[in-house]
Amino acid sequence: MVNITGKVLRILPLREVEIADSTKKVVDLIIADAFDYRRVSLWAEKAELVLRGDIKVGDMLRIENAHLPTGNNKGGAKRANAGRYTQINRIALNIAALSHAPPLNLTVLAVARPEGGQVCIAGIDENGEWIRPQGVYENDVFCSESQNFKNLGITKIYVDEWRGRCPRHEDRFFVYGEGVERELNEEEKREFLERNMDDSVDAVFKGDRSLGLIKPRILHVYEERVRKRTGPKSHEVYIRLNFRDSSGRIYRRWSCRCDAFYQIWNELKKRHRWTYGWRMLRYLEKNDTYLAIGLTYSDYGADRLEYGAYPMIVGVHVVRKV
Repeated sequence: MVNITGKVLRILPLREVEIADSTKKVVDLIIADAFDYRRVSLWAEKAELVLRGDIKVGDMLRIENAHLPTGNNKGGAKRANAGRYTQINRIALNIAALSHAPPLNLTVLAVARPEGGQVCIAGIDENGEWIRPQGVYENDVFCSESQNFKNLGITKIYVDEWRGRCPRHEDRFFVYGEGVERELNEEEKREFLERNMDDSVDAVFKGDRSLGLIKPRILHVYEERVRKRTGPKSHEVYIRLNFRDSSGRIYRRWSCRCDAFYQIWNELKKRHRWTYGWRMLRYLEKNDTYLAIGLTYSDYGADRLEYGAYPMIVGVHVVRKV
């Protein structure tokens, strides 16, 4: 048993867990004191406290008699379960959550389209290291008070070791973000992109990284309707790019997942119904275009995958030529 006192920083989406032929509702809270955090899973009737709105982000809570996970659980030190005999009370206490924990200043290079409610975020910290926060949901990107992540904006985030399946070199568990502190101006954008640019696709993926930044020549940009196996829509539109990197190698049909680029594409499509593809290619050619590229997980069991996984474009950054 463990007692926990802290501030609710995040409420993760509801999930349902099958146990002994029954389905249990579970809602996870990220709760922190001044030094550290816990991920507390509220089960069954305790989850209803969140669903009814009795527990909200920003509440100060005292949780008594929470259970620690059993078995070989790598994340057990930071996890706890609140069940039937757990007591949860609001308290009148001012806690400066994570005020003594080390944050990262992340310059964001990727905010991807949501997939199953989650959002792929990636960027470079103040030490020049690529970071991919894991467990970021749609309501983490846009919260009621501020925007947490924006391309070429700097966000202060708190992260921890990623204890999920198949960890990649850059993966970290996303604990909390304090919103976009500022956006880079045009001069800062160019300097940052040039300073962190990789020589080629091979230079990124044949090392130990699954994220990188290249400045290719865009050859073709187009959309493709892909049949979906599940969901309300039978098809989904994907933007794909063909490009040549600085090594001279041509890459074809790479899927683009950059959310901001889709917004620009759709606006252009509304205004120029018949010529939007040509206009987008011309726009990318007239300016300096940088692509943040990434690899998905590599445990699909499929043969002949490029670089052992599925490469894609996770961020598109366009700056005016000088």
